Amino acid sequence: MVINRMRLIDAINNNNITLGIGQFLDDFKRADNKYELIKDEPISMQASKAALCYAAAVAHKLANDSNINVPEWVYRATYVMPEPVYAHNTKNEKFQEHLRNTSFPEFTSRNLFYGDNVVSRC
Repeated sequence: MVINRMRLIDAINNNNITLGIGQFLDDFKRADNKYELIKDEPISMQASKAALCYAAAVAHKLANDSNINVPEWVYRATYVMPEPVYAHNTKNEKFQEHLRNTSFPEFTSRNLFYGDNVVSRC
């Protein structure tokens, strides 16, 4: 039996990126060959730059956590936001500080501050 898993590239190109990423994270957790789900660069005409940077950070973090090769595409300079991006587009300075202090290096190196539960599913 072949199980089709949501790849990161498919999640980013999903009409509902939030839903696609959620499915991708669930599938990644259960996948035998995790690298196959993150190896392809998620080029998209519909996704924002922030979404593509987020995808690079997610791939980087999951690869590190899973002790698998980090795909080369995640290191491209195009996957760094020019200005900081905070979870929920918060303007609250205390929350921004919390996000800066708790975000993973794979995210902060891309100017993304989403906190320490960004790749977890409850």
